[in-house]
Amino acid sequence: MALDHSKIAADALKESLEQAKSKGLVEDEDVYDKVSGHLDSWTKAHEDSSLKSTTGAISFPGSPTRYDPRFPNQNQTAHCWQSYVDYFKCINAKGEGFKPCQQFRRGYLLLCPQSWVEKWDEQREAGNFVGDLSP
Repeated sequence: MALDHSKIAADALKESLEQAKSKGLVEDEDVYDKVSGHLDSWTKAHEDSSLKSTTGAISFPGSPTRYDPRFPNQNQTAHCWQSYVDYFKCINAKGEGFKPCQQFRRGYLLLCPQSWVEKWDEQREAGNFVGDLSP
């Protein structure tokens, strides 16, 4: 059922994009092509069961972060916090050059307000961050 709603949403967004283009509201063809491509990828990701992991998470092509079943609600505050903590745990364990850690970084940069990140960075530097960042 959820897959049907996602396809309907993607189709509606695609139709709106087409209408905006036909009315001359799209000034940048590259942006149009990119957004259109993302919508096509999104629809394909929902239709293609091979993109699902064993946890049911779907990795959307071109998406900076993927759906996390631990955080199913629209309020992504906990997902933001956990991504921030997971990133620093990961780099503390594996080092900054460890590429899989970047998924957590992209997650918190996408989900968290910049003011929160700045505050948490200051707290980490001062040594009074409330989260446990040990590996």
